[in-house]
Amino acid sequence: MKIFFNFGETVPGFDYKVINEREARASAGIMFLFGLLSLFSVYIYRTIFWAELFSITFIIEFIIRVVFNTKYAPYMLIGGLFVHNQMPDWVEARPKRFAWLLGLILGVIMTYFIVFDIISPVRIGICWLCLFLLYVESVFGICLGCILYKKLNWKVYNCPGGICDVKPQKSYDKRKILIIIGFLGLFYLTYATLKMVKFEDPPTIIILDE
Repeated sequence: MKIFFNFGETVPGFDYKVINEREARASAGIMFLFGLLSLFSVYIYRTIFWAELFSITFIIEFIIRVVFNTKYAPYMLIGGLFVHNQMPDWVEARPKRFAWLLGLILGVIMTYFIVFDIISPVRIGICWLCLFLLYVESVFGICLGCILYKKLNWKVYNCPGGICDVKPQKSYDKRKILIIIGFLGLFYLTYATLKMVKFEDPPTIIILDE
């Protein structure tokens, strides 16, 4: 039974269980994509079928990750398929498990809304929160649950991206902030010019007689 109830992998060179961060980020990206498409379907097709289907797969995924073994989690397997030819990025398993436990808690709350067929701002908020957490993990490599794990003063050896390490924070170059602001201004001018020159009037739909 140990193979089914065993979180993390034992890798030579590490004195603690680890998780391949590349697989975790890839799976987060896949879940974010499916979740976003399912929410779009609510507004486009006026049905919550796809959103509920994704929510159920989300819940199953985190139950398997936290309770059983990440090796059998479907989204982790799909993510691993995409990054199998990349060098593994091993990180400590405990902070990831804590982060995924928070995801499971959100999934349990979502289960209540699904079972009793309740549509509320809380349910929608949880959906967008989950998507936000998946997005920042997949795109920026930021595991907010791991940061919270460290904030609780639990000992951590190796967090994703080294965000749990205690070290002086290097200040961000303020010149780069000015450049970002400049580009935002340029993008706005581009938007305003394009709208004024090309899209000032609503598009005309021409129906051709057969």
